[in-house]
Amino acid sequence: MKQLQCKEVEAYDAALLGLQGTKGMKLRLLSDDSSWIELEPEGYTPIDHKHEDKERMVVLTGTGVIKLEDKQTEIKPNDFIEVHNEYHQLVNTGNEPLIFLCFRNQK
Repeated sequence: MKQLQCKEVEAYDAALLGLQGTKGMKLRLLSDDSSWIELEPEGYTPIDHKHEDKERMVVLTGTGVIKLEDKQTEIKPNDFIEVHNEYHQLVNTGNEPLIFLCFRNQK
């Protein structure tokens, strides 16, 4: 069993990790298949973000939108999102950090 306090895990600036097309994005790598992602106000994830496996996300704080292919849906705390093999992007549209947990199935 692995147990940790997420906020105590070091945060990395996504751009410094080589993730292109991001703004105001920080990553906390919790395990091989899970991460804590923080988007500053007006921050966003890469638009070309796509996985062949399922990606599941739970919004913890903040508000924003998730863009899936050609549609856009508002997101808020306690929303659960599951994406499979679709291009998607998350954008912070609020005035506070948009924080979400992201889980992927490893093949």
